[in-house]
Amino acid sequence: MKLLKNIVILSLLLSIVAYFFIKPVRVLLPELTGVQCVETWLCIDDLSKIETAKKLYTRTLNDIESKLTPFNNNPKMIFCSTSHCYEKFGFSRSKVNAVADFGMVIGPDGWKPHEIKHELVHYWHSENFGIIKSWVSPLWIREGMAYSLSDNPKAVLNEPFESYRKDYNYTFSQFKGLELKLALKNQKLRYH
Repeated sequence: MKLLKNIVILSLLLSIVAYFFIKPVRVLLPELTGVQCVETWLCIDDLSKIETAKKLYTRTLNDIESKLTPFNNNPKMIFCSTSHCYEKFGFSRSKVNAVADFGMVIGPDGWKPHEIKHELVHYWHSENFGIIKSWVSPLWIREGMAYSLSDNPKAVLNEPFESYRKDYNYTFSQFKGLELKLALKNQKLRYH
């Protein structure tokens, strides 16, 4: 009984420490940062922009699901209209960040369909293949897939991302949906 009590106390303490010192963990309980969640999967810091956020959520989610397979659960998206909000989650330099398959934080410069779709691809990859496998997958698959399926408006990306996109398109462009998922799963991953 004492051991169980100590485990519970230790777990609680570790959770609190993680929340305060590992800021991306805040995606799990975004309301504690001051954002408002209008749905379990849609949070925002400025309710006057909720309609824009809803449209972006629906548009980007539908597009990625049409190219891949449906998400197992609605991805949680946290829309930050200010840098201050975005920084509360531990981010500053990027525009959008997926925190594995726990959720995504959209910064003030990330309210663009291609930016959100890029991170939705990473989210999908984590959700379908696991967090570890997603993180260790070759960059040409992980980033090439995200740049290819996000409809990035840049005709030519900076290197090495353009090469990643080309390699991904060369290898997987003929697949879509479940066929793509199976091809990715069965791919003998080659490293560049």
